[in-house]
Amino acid sequence: MVVAVIVLIGLNMRHVKRIFRSLPQDLLSVRRRSNAFDEHTANETRVSLLQLLQLWVYEGLLLFMWLRDVNGNTVSGGGLTARVAMLVALACAFYLFQLGACMTVGYVFTDKLSAILWRRGLNASQITLGWALAAPALVSLFYPGLTHDMLLLAATLYILSRICYIYKGFRIFYHKFPSLLYFILYLCTLEIIPVIITCLLAVEICVKS
Repeated sequence: MVVAVIVLIGLNMRHVKRIFRSLPQDLLSVRRRSNAFDEHTANETRVSLLQLLQLWVYEGLLLFMWLRDVNGNTVSGGGLTARVAMLVALACAFYLFQLGACMTVGYVFTDKLSAILWRRGLNASQITLGWALAAPALVSLFYPGLTHDMLLLAATLYILSRICYIYKGFRIFYHKFPSLLYFILYLCTLEIIPVIITCLLAVEICVKS
């Protein structure tokens, strides 16, 4: 899976570089530009999906490494490849949940343009995280003795990516003090509970099945 993702992204590097140029703007900016509704080309959309696939593969691998680490380097049962594939699918499902929550909250509590800006912030944070997780995932894969340190690094990178995304959301949604209460409820409902549920599902996949 790792080799396939690397090869596919390498074959589309020209479009990857083009997407990279827009990542800082999409990640943090809330400037309401006249071209904010411009659609990506089909090639850019495909490459964005490839980069998200990269994120899901690395997250699936790191989830497996984490469960193996906390269980003394043993995970019950066979079907190693199938379990990792299921964890990759779980990472994909977690992203789709985040995307659905982002679009729903955005369109309910703000205008269409702000909702699109926030969705772009989500995708930019996830694509950036996918590239950042490459190092800890590959190091853990080839140097198991460093797995614990790489898991701590991966957790830190995930938290930083969420801080960037939440910061952009705060700038979009915060208007007056009462909106702060809604934002706190959002953090508890869509940033904390889903992560806990995802970790529990990962445990079910790798340990208890």
